[in-house]
Parts: sequence; structure tokens; C-alpha cells
Amino acid sequence: MRTLLISPDKQLNRELAAALAAYPEIDLVRQVEAFPEPDEFMRIIRARRPDFVFICVDDFLPFSLLTTTIDDCMPGLPVIGVGREANLLQLVPKLMRLGVRELLTAPITPEKLTETITSVAGQLSKHPAPLARLGDLYAFLPAKPGVGSSTIAISTSCALAHELNVRTLLLDCDLAAGVTRFLLKLGNSSSIVNVLAKAESLDEDLWSQMVGKWDGLDVLHAGELDPPTRLSEASLDEVLSLARAQYDTICADLASSMDPFSVQIMREARRIFMVTTPELVPLHMAADRLRHLNELGLRDKVSLLLNRKSPVRTGLTDGEVAQLVGLPIAHRFWNDYPVVQSAILDGTPVSYRSSLGQSIMDLARSLMPGSESSKAKAHPVEHRKFLEFFHVPAAREHDVWRD
Repeated sequence: MRTLLISPDKQLNRELAAALAAYPEIDLVRQVEAFPEPDEFMRIIRARRPDFVFICVDDFLPFSLLTTTIDDCMPGLPVIGVGREANLLQLVPKLMRLGVRELLTAPITPEKLTETITSVAGQLSKHPAPLARLGDLYAFLPAKPGVGSSTIAISTSCALAHELNVRTLLLDCDLAAGVTRFLLKLGNSSSIVNVLAKAESLDEDLWSQMVGKWDGLDVLHAGELDPPTRLSEASLDEVLSLARAQYDTICADLASSMDPFSVQIMREARRIFMVTTPELVPLHMAADRLRHLNELGLRDKVSLLLNRKSPVRTGLTDGEVAQLVGLPIAHRFWNDYPVVQSAILDGTPVSYRSSLGQSIMDLARSLMPGSESSKAKAHPVEHRKFLEFFHVPAAREHDVWRD
């Protein structure tokens, strides 16, 4: 079983860590020596995936805030309150109101710890710890350079994060020609290449230091546009695993080259959005890309995005576009050069007040967790009940309930 310890009491932490070392079935995957903010706390839980958590009760206000966060976001994850000697007659009712069943007090003896772990193991055997939902990965693949795939990927990501309040990560995976750093004016934040180089030592703390920010959106840009000669598949797996544990939605802006790096990302993606414009050359390239994706067994993931559609009825019809590519059109984006140019000059996403922006917002809404295109099977969870039994190791049980 995996567990976390959240406690500012260093001596208590040492006692508990030393006691847990005698239990090979318990893996203490992280110690945090300060009470984190709720968002940071959930980021740690999603990344570390504990079966239960220890939280210090000696400062009750932050303890109650973190426990409430668990009950809101991951109901059913067992919490063990841990602390120094306390007025148990006052403390136990407060813990019960929060739905916390277990209390472990110092000195932490093998007998007390064994009893607590046995109790939690019994709970987990009946009601396994809820699994943190992993983020959905969406890949944006241009049929050819210049069809506006980056504009759509960036503006969709910004809409998810800023307008729809979805925890979102944008990955610029066009390592030879990525434009995200320029378009969002990111400055000197780390690139996806930097993060891949740190994959073996990467954890949620290092991640938060390296990732770039744009108004609620986390971003890893493409770097110096000088791709390394070799990228490790294992490193990319590590990076994507950590990212999916921390975000609800990840948008990957790919190169058009179908290189192994891009193919690996597309294999991990829930959907591949192939972006084209309604001219013959990009449509021919889109059909060719689709044939290649079919050979890779990825065709069923592909959705067609038609960009720069003219509001005037000229050129190919939607039906002809779909026939030439071999896919129906999933989303259409109007041609609006002035709006795109304004966004580039301002270092912002496309204005959502424009027709183009509204169509981008429609795509973003379809990618929200729980929407039809991102729906995953949900495992039912039970909120902890107020009157379920409360447990303190045997040495204290009679003292707690004595009048």
C-alpha cells in the first residue's frame, strides 16, 4: 500500500517514518513538511496515487481544509489523523464530522501502528481507494505546415484553462518549428526538451518549477528548435505519465512530419485532430496522413478539423472535402486573418468574441472532462459517513468514550 505524510512536526515525522520502515507492505512515497494549498495537495495525490494518507491534526484548521479537499475530490480515500497527545474528547467529535475514522497519537508504538494499519487495510479490502482520474491527451496534427494547427491548439488550450477553468497543459511538440513560445511570449521558461532530459528525476515539485505559465494555462514550449538527435521513448512515457496525473486535459501541438516522437504521442492520445484547410494540396496531404495513421492502427482516433473555411460559398463543399480526405468534418473554423494577426501581435489566443473564436470555444467545450468526446467510465465512490465507526488504537479507546 502506498501512503503520504503531511506534517510540519519533523520529530513526529521521523518517528512515523521509522515505525513504517518495519512494514514492507507500506510504501511511504512522499513526506511534506508543510501544509500545502488544496490545489497543490491534490496535485501531489494525483501524482503519487496513495492508498491512504497521514495528516497531522495538531493544527486543526489546515488539517480540516485538506481533509475536506479529499472528501470533495476523492471521496473514500482513507485519512489517518496523526499528532501529539491531545484532548481526545474534544478532538474525536471534530474528526467524526469530517468523516475521519483513524487517529494515531505519539508516542507511535508498533502496537498502535499495527492496529491502525490493520483497520485501514480492512477498509480498503471492502472499499478500495479511489483512482485519481488521469488527464485526457489530445494531439493536433497539421496535414502540412501552415494550415493553422498551432493557432487552434494554442487557443483551444487557453480557452480550456482560462475560460472553462479546466486544469490544462499545452505541449509544443514541434521540436524543429514550434511557435508557442513566440505566440504566447513565454520568455525563458523550460521547454519539453528540458523536461525530457530530467525525466528520471522528475517529480511534481520539479515539474512546477519548470513548467511555463500563461494566465492559468501551463505550457512546455518546444525549446531552441534544434531537436536532439535521439529522444528516449521511456523519457516521454515518464513525462506523459506525470503530466496526465496532474492535469485534466493535455493538448499536444505536433509537427506535420509523422516522426517517431509524434507517433508515440498519438498512440497515447484519446483523439488525434488532423487539421487541414480546404485547398487541394493540404487535402491531398491529409488523405496521405490518414493512410499512414491507418497503417499504424490509429485511424479510429482521428477527427478532421477544417480550418480557414470561407464564409462565402466558393471552392470545395464540405462534402467534397470529407470525400477527398476520407473523413467527415468534426469541426469547422472560419477564415479570419485580422483576428489571428491581432492575437499574434498581442501574444494572446484568438478573441472568443469573433466567429473564429466561437468555433474554437465549441471545440474546447467538447474536450472538457465529462463531455461526450472525453467521457471515461467512472467508478462509483462513497462519501464517508458521519456515524461510521471511529478508531483509535486500543490503548486509548476506553479513554475516548469515558464520561
